[in-house]
Amino acid sequence: MLPLKYEERRPLSEELKPYVKCIWTLQRAYTGDDASEVLWPDGCKEIIFHYGAVFMKGGEPLPVSFTLGTLSKYCRLHAQGNLVLYGVRLYPWGLFALTDQPVQFFNDRFVPTAQLFPEHAAASLLKLERSISTTDDLSYAQTQLESFLRSRMNARQSRDGLTTALKQLYEMPQSYDVVSAARDAGLSLRQFERQCMKLTGLTPKRLHRIARFNQVRMRLLSEPDADLLDCMVEAGYYDYSHFSKDFHQCLGITPHQFKIWVGRMLSRAGPEHVEFLQDKL
Repeated sequence: MLPLKYEERRPLSEELKPYVKCIWTLQRAYTGDDASEVLWPDGCKEIIFHYGAVFMKGGEPLPVSFTLGTLSKYCRLHAQGNLVLYGVRLYPWGLFALTDQPVQFFNDRFVPTAQLFPEHAAASLLKLERSISTTDDLSYAQTQLESFLRSRMNARQSRDGLTTALKQLYEMPQSYDVVSAARDAGLSLRQFERQCMKLTGLTPKRLHRIARFNQVRMRLLSEPDADLLDCMVEAGYYDYSHFSKDFHQCLGITPHQFKIWVGRMLSRAGPEHVEFLQDKL
């Protein structure tokens, strides 16, 4: 049986750092009736390569490599057997730098990665898929992944001032709001809304809300006994019903339901089983 292993590394390439949050690997054996992974909305996009057994969604197998846009609610993938995965976790605006397709096209979808790039990149993508399928060495896989991504990066897509504001909005949602982000990007609110939608596939308010509740989610993952009222205040709310409603809109379940789920998962399997596709860096 394959031992469970999960590891994340920051990108080595300075060119990729503004767009790529981390390169990660997961090795795991899936067995039993509940052999699955739960994915939660966190605003990021993922490019995932998986080998061995196959992830299933809705009874349908996913391709060897697929691209996942921003989720609007939690999603469960099922598998049976040993899997080795390599992934590229992109910041919410990272996918824009890799494709000419509208970013919102990928929201709530598992798209074959071949559709992300033009036809002339198909041979390079196939070569990448084959090269990392034969290794369990993250250092080697990271080198191959970053080389491919650099070759596909569109320098004309750079929006340094805008991405800086978006990064603050995403990473500091409790202390940084949409109005401040628009101001710091040097744009009117309407201009900022259009550019945010273009780069992330989300409105600024939606991105800000997901980022805020993702921080609550991460706290509950690390502190499952945390008081929900404290989490509510940290998220900037003073009315629990409003907090619960917005939490449900972002993550698909209520704060109480999520807390129960975390406790059940930790008691059954340990924290390492609830971290797949979620932020640690």
